Amino acid sequence: MKNENTYFFTLSLLEEYLSSHINNGNEPLTFRDAIVGMREEGLLLTSGETKEYPDPEMDPQTFERVCMDFPWNVDHILSFSEEEYLDNIRQEDFAFPPGQSVFCHRLLPGLNRLPLRLDYFEIYCVVRGEIKLIFEDESFSMQEGDMCILPPQTNHGVSMEMGSIVEDVVLRASTLDSRFGELLTMSGVFSGFFREALYGSAQPNLLVLHTKPGDRRIDFCMRGLAAECYRTDKHSWSTTVCWVKLLLSNALRSCGDNVEIYRFPTGGNPRADCGEILQYIQQNYRTVRLSTLAQQFHYNETYLSRMLQNYAHQSFTEIVREIRMNRAVEYLVSSSLRIHEIAGLVGYSSVDHFSRAFKATYGISPQRYRREKRKQ
Repeated sequence: MKNENTYFFTLSLLEEYLSSHINNGNEPLTFRDAIVGMREEGLLLTSGETKEYPDPEMDPQTFERVCMDFPWNVDHILSFSEEEYLDNIRQEDFAFPPGQSVFCHRLLPGLNRLPLRLDYFEIYCVVRGEIKLIFEDESFSMQEGDMCILPPQTNHGVSMEMGSIVEDVVLRASTLDSRFGELLTMSGVFSGFFREALYGSAQPNLLVLHTKPGDRRIDFCMRGLAAECYRTDKHSWSTTVCWVKLLLSNALRSCGDNVEIYRFPTGGNPRADCGEILQYIQQNYRTVRLSTLAQQFHYNETYLSRMLQNYAHQSFTEIVREIRMNRAVEYLVSSSLRIHEIAGLVGYSSVDHFSRAFKATYGISPQRYRREKRKQ
């Protein structure tokens, strides 16, 4: 049922409501249940006006105040039942604001983060205190300074004590695939983790970086990322991606070798070769051919095709088409380029060929896809 009023909440109001709820001996609430409870008690705002936006150059106290008092519209949350809400937040298109591929928000104690399998990457950064991470059928503690990266389709949830502060960064898998190539080509367990998450089996993984608590570079990157997520101008999308790159790079510098990975697959060279091959495809998707790929890596074409199918569960053609379609969607949503220009940028010499491939993938034409996304 559509709401007659437009409602907004702030983190300050939500934190106060959750604290009172828990102090009265109640169980943690899901985010939607908390918002519904605040509406019923008249605690939500009906105006979203604000005079200040967060800026990483602010002193920490001012930055915290501005973030905590910023009004967020929750009408779309209230329009769903609790069951519909839990089903929807698993999906990229619901979890991300229109046109955004990265989003950062704060987890608050008293919220029930039920274990769910999401379609996107999630990064928990423990700023203060301690949390318990539920991962598949196990749980373990994360301390101040820990950064945990969870790939898509990993069943996970979080519980935390009052007083803890955790920043949650969510990132589309397609964006990591297209914009973080340098992270995928490095040697070591970090790049191997991301290659496996994007191209490998569906085996659940998680990676924990034990950074130095209070690292000023990481804190500044987190403030920059959080501040950018409050803005909606044409530069926000690319700027948030840059902040995530800085955040991860500084986290790697801070933790050194203090990295833990869970259920990372071990094995011989074929899997390693496939990771490198898939990364090569990702970087050269506009022009790559199976014949030239086989020559590049010194494989027989038939053998290479079978190896990719066994590793990625997709044919060479399907892998290339998926990467091209992911790039096309990004251009359609975040640019004003014409369809024939996008077709050329993603590797199609014919706009008709591109349109047929796009419709076969998404069920609608590129033009209609753009129109529908812009209506959201």
